[in-house]
Amino acid sequence: MDGIDKKACRQFLEPGRTPNSDCGLFLFPKLKYIICTAVKIVGHRRLLILCLYARGNTPGDKPKLTYTMFQASDSFITYNHGTDTKAVWRSAMLENLGWEYNFLTDKCAFYSRQDEMRVIYFCKPYVSASHCGTGFSAISKMQRQIRDKDTLRRRKNRERKIRSRLSGLNPLPCDLEDWLRCEVLPTYFFYDYKKGKKAIRGLCSACGQEIELTGVRHNAAGVCPRCGRELTMKSNKKRGYIWDRVTASVVQHFHDDNLIIRIVKAYQDFPKNATVKMNCYEETRIIIGWQKDGVLGEEVYYHSGDSVGITRWKKGYPPVMYLYQQNFNAETCGFLYCKNLSRALKGTPWQYCQLQEFYEGIHDQMEVAPYLTACRKIPAIEFFVKLKLFWLVTHVVYRQDGEKDINLNGKNLREVLQIEPSDLPCLQKVGTDIRELRLLRILRAAGHQPGDTIFTWVNTNKLTEMDQLTCALHNTTPHKLMRYLDQLFAKLGNSTYRGCAGVLSDYRDYLGFCEQLGYDLKNEFILFPKNFKRAHDQANDLVKQHRVEQYDPQIASMQEKLKHRYQFKSDGLIVLPPHSAREIVVEGQKLHHCVGGYAQSMAEKRCIILFIRQEAKRNKPFFTVEVQGDKIRQVRGSNNRAPVPEVSAFLDKWKKKKHLDDAA
Repeated sequence: MDGIDKKACRQFLEPGRTPNSDCGLFLFPKLKYIICTAVKIVGHRRLLILCLYARGNTPGDKPKLTYTMFQASDSFITYNHGTDTKAVWRSAMLENLGWEYNFLTDKCAFYSRQDEMRVIYFCKPYVSASHCGTGFSAISKMQRQIRDKDTLRRRKNRERKIRSRLSGLNPLPCDLEDWLRCEVLPTYFFYDYKKGKKAIRGLCSACGQEIELTGVRHNAAGVCPRCGRELTMKSNKKRGYIWDRVTASVVQHFHDDNLIIRIVKAYQDFPKNATVKMNCYEETRIIIGWQKDGVLGEEVYYHSGDSVGITRWKKGYPPVMYLYQQNFNAETCGFLYCKNLSRALKGTPWQYCQLQEFYEGIHDQMEVAPYLTACRKIPAIEFFVKLKLFWLVTHVVYRQDGEKDINLNGKNLREVLQIEPSDLPCLQKVGTDIRELRLLRILRAAGHQPGDTIFTWVNTNKLTEMDQLTCALHNTTPHKLMRYLDQLFAKLGNSTYRGCAGVLSDYRDYLGFCEQLGYDLKNEFILFPKNFKRAHDQANDLVKQHRVEQYDPQIASMQEKLKHRYQFKSDGLIVLPPHSAREIVVEGQKLHHCVGGYAQSMAEKRCIILFIRQEAKRNKPFFTVEVQGDKIRQVRGSNNRAPVPEVSAFLDKWKKKKHLDDAA
């Protein structure tokens, strides 16, 4: 704290008498410190000095000076003598020095009545008489008052800086509430049902006009003939209390070349037989611009109900009340107000960022701040929007690893996306995602002509991991591959943990075994075995016969890291990492599945194999898990069976605790 001369205080670390080791106070077993006091002029200031002496380890030991506190009228500071030669200054209050509950009342005592009265007389001018009953209550009250004043001063300084930073902000658009009501919030047609009438008159909540509709039915959908909004029909007799809420973003030009994104929350209530209520308020402000070090960054402020009277805005995002539930006030994803965008972005580095075109292209709510930040770091985003590759922009902007799928240093479409220009119409279709791009690359690399058939087949079977098709497509045509896999899906799809994706994973494993064994995959007899399960198991057994001890050191070195990341136990089950490659092979042999062929992949850190065991039978294989990062790729029991209910429940708890998810 300010106002006390530390250098001058060092001359008064022990200004008065020291307590006698035979003092009767030390007969109390709970007593830890004895306090001696003095009042001195230190550095031209009148200070109360409190010396805290700790009792010795054995009876008769001389009390040791542990703390010396210097108390002024407006500040206080404590010298910690410590146990080593490096002493430090502390700013904690007296009651917090020992980090113990009831530190003052149970662990401390004044050496004499004069020491306590000295504290009371010093504090009396600054605290009320009701708090001067004891020396401890007086000094505690005085220090709390000083701390409260200091906290208030700091809060005022913070709020002054925030108010200064947010000064000069333009008002929100005057038509914002009308836009929210007419174009964003859900629209209703309120009517009174009249039997026998084909056309019924009612009120549209968007335009506020009385309209007439036919085919009216409670909760049916319709369109307002005046404003064109899609609406939901609500009978005044049947409906109850209706309320809606939405989030919207308004982008404005701020100081210099900065932009500010203002997150607005809107509520609309439709009480039964009462006046419609709408509440609109600003919750968050995000300033995007260049910091003092020249790096593009964000400054975030949120509206708080707690203030000292200068401003209600605080730094940071709104607090999240419930981690795994919706937090409406903390959300920054919403509808975008576009009427002022061209004016707000004009003359800024974001003038050509295609924000409005992207928003209108995705037909959905969006977070504006990540998009604007990414546009400055990745200029290719503007190019993607102009090509109407909205899904690709979403992948690059809103995924942490989105940039790994494209070459940002490329000079043209072929170099950036690694596809042919003739493939562009395929990627511009509605519903396209990163899977189509990856599949296009695989098809081109294998020398095949992309077509709608294989893309439809992938979507129909809900396949997500395109790399599993790479080996097969390099050795056969898409048509033959789809025909063979359809047969496997029909036969085996319902018997695995992940359906068709699980069958494809098994087929990928089979091709991997064949490659390790040097088989000719151009031979359709090998590529498309008639009895897939038998061929898979035979290839797996042959692979397992190869020596795996060479991978033991790599797998053993991963033990501690895997335990910290994945080990978990609950309800009598436990997740354990393998100690060696041999353990993985034995696991596959006893459970009759193919995990034995994954030892090399685990040693090379391409996947992680974990064992689910019954805690009472840790050495007996039960279920096996393949994980990649935070994705669970497959869970297999004996003979590749899917998890039983108790294992499924255990997996749900494990995923929540370790922040894992399924690969598909």
